[in-house]
Amino acid sequence: MIRGFQTRARQFATVLLTEGLDPARAGAAVFVGIFIGIVPIYGFQLLVAVGLAVFFKLNKPLTVASTFINNPLLQPVIVVSSVEIGYFLREGSFRPFHMSALAGVHMKEELLAWVTGSVVLGVLVGGAGALIAAVVVKLKTPANPELRERVRFVNSLFAGSARADRGFVRWKLRLDRIFGLLAGLLAAEDLGLGTVVDLGCGYGMALSFVAFGDKTRRLVGCDLDAHRIAVGGQALCELNADLSVEDVRGFELPPAGLILILDVLQYLPAEEQLALLRRCCCALASRGILIFRVHDRERWPWSTITMAFDRLIFACGRAGVRPLTLPAAEYRTVLENAGMQVSECRFRNRLPLAHILFIAKKPIVETPPESAA
Repeated sequence: MIRGFQTRARQFATVLLTEGLDPARAGAAVFVGIFIGIVPIYGFQLLVAVGLAVFFKLNKPLTVASTFINNPLLQPVIVVSSVEIGYFLREGSFRPFHMSALAGVHMKEELLAWVTGSVVLGVLVGGAGALIAAVVVKLKTPANPELRERVRFVNSLFAGSARADRGFVRWKLRLDRIFGLLAGLLAAEDLGLGTVVDLGCGYGMALSFVAFGDKTRRLVGCDLDAHRIAVGGQALCELNADLSVEDVRGFELPPAGLILILDVLQYLPAEEQLALLRRCCCALASRGILIFRVHDRERWPWSTITMAFDRLIFACGRAGVRPLTLPAAEYRTVLENAGMQVSECRFRNRLPLAHILFIAKKPIVETPPESAA
């Protein structure tokens, strides 16, 4: 019984220590811990740090450990620096500080400077600590070899493109976590052997990403951006790719083993979104897979940030419409009504954007046996 308890305790400690240790979330945990450790909320620092770590799903031990920047050795430095920064912000100059001032006639003024300066100091030191933590975790985390090889393959295809196009592809691959998720899916399970269709394919990055290791697989994509289609067609010329400038609503879907819709649905009205998903389900071959992502409307405050970012993109691109994301339940219902087996993956991007990745699989269609004559 003791051995079983030790095993469970060791498993719990392992999960606790390694949760959320990707570079971005590790940096966020350190930032929150240092900031809470510096602001003068003594007696509540541990409670607030744990509460924020739970709310934002950060690494709890790392968050709590970072609050110990406020220790007997550094506390005098933190207090003096906070007060001096506070005076500088309020009066434009530093003022000689004495601990006795915190109990004298100017106590209120000193405390106000302390609180104001501590917030700024917390942001500065927390930001520096977060950057260091992110870099350390990035260097210590083993790279995904599958993802690395696929990214290298896609970048090689676009090596001869114009600098702006080549740079966009490179940074899109770095910043968009969808490619890491696709690499995981491709490595973990069979995503079909038939035609791959990407609706709203842009440059065709996702198509070439999937084609890594099988250059003969048929790739079909459409997009309204003629420039990106032209660049993508040139980059994917050595693959079995067919990219065209067409609207996804009127695009004739070929029988496919895999259909991708990564950044298109929010451009369409609700009924057209659902109609497109129904068409995709019908076009899939037996055991075919439909993968699409939408914004996650249920993860405040990230949902608000995501929608605001999307509105900005739409405005800059002069899309002429407002982005529309339906509740996740509506997408799930239309897929299940089409007979699909549905799973979801909620994730945040490198930018603070919240998404849901839907993975809908078409079951094997069994042909009923012929009745005996």
